[in-house]
Amino acid sequence: MTKKLIALLLVLVMTLSVMTACSKGDDGKSSTTPSSTPAADAPATSGDESSGDAGDAGKDAGGLPPMTTDNITLTYACWGLAEKGEIEVRDKQLAAFMEAYPNIKVEFVEIEQGSWDEALYNRAAAGTLPDVFWVFSVTNAVKNQWALDVTDMFDADPDTQEIYPGIREISKINGRRYHVPGIMFPHMIFLNKTLFDKYNVPLPSYDWTFEDFKKIAEEITHPEEYYFGTSNPIYYDLMDAWYNGTTRYGWDGQNYNLGQTWVDAWNLRLDWIDRKVVEWMSAEEKEQVLGDPSAWPPGKGRVAMHIDWPWTIAHFEDVVSPETGCEFLYYPLPQGPTGRQMAIVDNSVISATTQHPREAWELQKWTTWGVEACKNRFEGYKEAGAPLSRMPVITNKEVWQQIIDAAPNEALKAFYEHLTDIVPSPWPIAPGWGEFEAWMAEQDMWGKLERREVRPEDVVKELNDKLNEFKQQYIVSIDY
Repeated sequence: MTKKLIALLLVLVMTLSVMTACSKGDDGKSSTTPSSTPAADAPATSGDESSGDAGDAGKDAGGLPPMTTDNITLTYACWGLAEKGEIEVRDKQLAAFMEAYPNIKVEFVEIEQGSWDEALYNRAAAGTLPDVFWVFSVTNAVKNQWALDVTDMFDADPDTQEIYPGIREISKINGRRYHVPGIMFPHMIFLNKTLFDKYNVPLPSYDWTFEDFKKIAEEITHPEEYYFGTSNPIYYDLMDAWYNGTTRYGWDGQNYNLGQTWVDAWNLRLDWIDRKVVEWMSAEEKEQVLGDPSAWPPGKGRVAMHIDWPWTIAHFEDVVSPETGCEFLYYPLPQGPTGRQMAIVDNSVISATTQHPREAWELQKWTTWGVEACKNRFEGYKEAGAPLSRMPVITNKEVWQQIIDAAPNEALKAFYEHLTDIVPSPWPIAPGWGEFEAWMAEQDMWGKLERREVRPEDVVKELNDKLNEFKQQYIVSIDY
């Protein structure tokens, strides 16, 4: 059965369901109970009351068709189980779903993370794709016709309004939805308090700005002693969120808008490399100073403000702090005018060949983005004694308050409280992204920029045109 036909059948089922519900009269009750709808722009720590449970067995949400009462089996696949706490999270989520829907059995599909895409290609060819599965590239899944168009279910489920506005806006492909964002890893600052004390630099406010960050980075830098202000000097992704409210390369869900923000970020990067504000040690310097040509300077206590993601917290606490004697605080990113920040977002899709799209939608919700998924993820990490690394993509007050209350210190609490709106990493969802990156590598454009053979302001229009050219080629190539 083709993807188009499945989508049409789903729309028909939903339409009939809505017609049936409308015919019941003012006080007639169907077997469904809609959940509350939070304000679309509610921040993570404020807004309407929680929507409560995601749903009970035999009940639906809003305009969704009712869940089946037949005995069925669904299959599910996700990655990351080698990370501390993730097995506990998976087990709790699947057990909770099957308890809520005792007529549905869920079978977990084991796929090696290192050969994930290869396994999906093989399963697609054999007709054995899981009903719900995670994907590294949504655009690739859509192009290969693996992913069901879930636009109508997304729009019919009021709980999707709790997904961060920035993520909702940028998570479409040519106006349609083929995935749902599942979890996120927001950027954060690993602040080396020991270096701040060493150089008598006051700690920044949790409400700091990018201008504050730049000033501190330049002040605390001491390259003559091989101590640096910051690392990861690729700021154009963050700056697009801070200043434009879009994601990397200015992707806004429809077009790329590479412009002055990208130029300014590149010039800042080059300036800081030249002045050694950012860590840019050669292999020889690492050998001389750190005793290892492949050493990672942030992990050796050499960087005052390292930009990273929550999955690295466990490594810093278990390895870096004991080895270096440094004390680290996990700070929120500095803020820009839009209040938005960028996060790496993992996504899941429903198989285009699933026989149970409505039930697969609910399974996806209970294992990735929904309220119950978030609560069970929190409990799984707690049971394993692991720091929370995979964050909710929803603004639900109850979910976030649980996380904030469990924060071990004020800095981490502030990090959670500052996640008021998020834009997603674009590479899994932005059409033409992969083709553009490959073209840039072929042209050695990154090398030319870093070697100063070309200036960012001289190539920005050409690169923006190329980005949108690849985007359009992708749109034409997919079969809707």
